[in-house]
Amino acid sequence: MDLSFFTSAGGDAWSLAECAGWAKENGFDAVRLSAGGAVDPDRVLADGPGEVNDTLQSHGVYLAALSAHNNLLDDDVAQADAAEDRLRKAIRAASALGVPVVVTHAGSPVGWHFYGQFSSPPGNPGDRSVELVERFRARYTPIVKLAEDHGVTIALDGAVRMGNIACNPEMWERVLDAVPSDHLGLSCDPSHWLWMMILPAEDAIRMFAGKWVYADVKDAEVSPAMLFRQGIIGNWWWQYRVPGRGQLNWGTVIGALVESGYDYVLCVE
Repeated sequence: MDLSFFTSAGGDAWSLAECAGWAKENGFDAVRLSAGGAVDPDRVLADGPGEVNDTLQSHGVYLAALSAHNNLLDDDVAQADAAEDRLRKAIRAASALGVPVVVTHAGSPVGWHFYGQFSSPPGNPGDRSVELVERFRARYTPIVKLAEDHGVTIALDGAVRMGNIACNPEMWERVLDAVPSDHLGLSCDPSHWLWMMILPAEDAIRMFAGKWVYADVKDAEVSPAMLFRQGIIGNWWWQYRVPGRGQLNWGTVIGALVESGYDYVLCVE
């Protein structure tokens, strides 16, 4: 597997050429870029992929994935429509660039509270999970068809804090069943699972063998002392860490990915 990293290159702080040069000098094979940073989908679709691809290739690295996190499940239909338009452009731009994966998330109109009140049964007055899976089906069925037509696979990010219904095994099953396709899969990032108590991470990986189309290497650490002081509603009892500085066992995590048939890049996020 090649080694990649996720970067916001393309702004005033770091040009794409500087990013690509640093990547090669530090042993990386590829980069993951955001749609709207160094990769402007409108510009790629109008002028072609040459500028981006030529810059990366001149430094001996390639573009492994394009990130386009857009909330297609927003309750505001106009906002959701605009998000869908951005994701469609990102998919078409990825195809033009020869990039096989677009990383996005399922979205949510209510942050991570789509199950409703804590410790309440399924179907409680605030539980919108069933409704939102149906909204996902309606929104993503044509999106996935577009990806299929353009030779791109969508990888659903599992991060929950930004608002994302596809953040745990139950919801992964439900959204993947709602839109069955070889061009819709999951992005593996067990740093989220550690503090969400979706453990062992290796079991979650094996459970969805064949559906991992991208993989982040990002660690996390839980502080028992701060968890005691704040409880789970606190803001400082867990933190993300660089790989090896947290509590995940990367030998067994990567081993589980290999056992599950994953053979694409490992991306430091």
